[in-house]
Amino acid sequence: MPGFLNNQSAILISILLTFFLFVTGLYISYRYDKKYYNFTDKKHNILLGVLFVDVEALLSGSCLFAMTIIADHSFKVAPVNTYFYWIILYFFEDLLYYAMHYFDHHIRTLWAGHITHHSFDKVNFSRGLRAAIFEPVEKFVFFIPLVLVGCRAIDILLVYLLSQTFGTLAHTSLVKKLEFLDQILVTPSNHRVHYAKKNGYPDKIFGMAIVLWDKIFGNYQRKEDEEPVEFGVRRTVPYTCFANVVTQEIKQIVKDASQEVTIKQRLTYIFGLPVYSRDGISKTTKQLRQESSS
Repeated sequence: MPGFLNNQSAILISILLTFFLFVTGLYISYRYDKKYYNFTDKKHNILLGVLFVDVEALLSGSCLFAMTIIADHSFKVAPVNTYFYWIILYFFEDLLYYAMHYFDHHIRTLWAGHITHHSFDKVNFSRGLRAAIFEPVEKFVFFIPLVLVGCRAIDILLVYLLSQTFGTLAHTSLVKKLEFLDQILVTPSNHRVHYAKKNGYPDKIFGMAIVLWDKIFGNYQRKEDEEPVEFGVRRTVPYTCFANVVTQEIKQIVKDASQEVTIKQRLTYIFGLPVYSRDGISKTTKQLRQESSS
């Protein structure tokens, strides 16, 4: 990308912006007694953010190297024109992120890595730090199609960093509806819908920065401000320590799949919907929305 913007500057901007928003949110929360934060949540969110950065730092070099090798066998059909190249890269990367995020919520093995980002009952800027720690590996797999059509690996990473930085802005309860922007971007109001666990909202709005794909695939849901919304995950677990936050769902999958069940049931516990239970007690999000609407 021409100009001063590169991966190093994007990382620096992302860190500084996240820190500024985190401190600002803390000040507003305590100054006006909003109760958007508590000590345990802040600690876990920061630790998860640090763990995510560590995983990213350890694996990013290997992933970039692998993507460079794949690029040697790509179809080289990406536009030559610089402006078309960046526009198309942005939109298709956003689409692939949408697909990754959608599968994170519908395949339990992937949900086990993503649940840390949702196991928190508040929406504030520190939630942006509460990262899905396996995403650095996951995004590499999902972004391979971009490399195959001729997009440069370093450019893919840059767009990802910029989109994630924009996404940080959406993690707040301080900003209400933005009307027109709510129709095209993943605004704070839209993102709060994504974190809701009741009221017909669950499993909605998976986009990284724009809501185009949610509207195309039927996952857009407008937030009604007058409705109180509960955030978090439906299967609430009292976390006893930080390690428990990271591993709880993994241990639960092992426990569920170790029962005396059929092979089909065992595979469904591992790769099926996160809410699956062999006795059918757990309700899907589709069933919850139908109940809510009725």
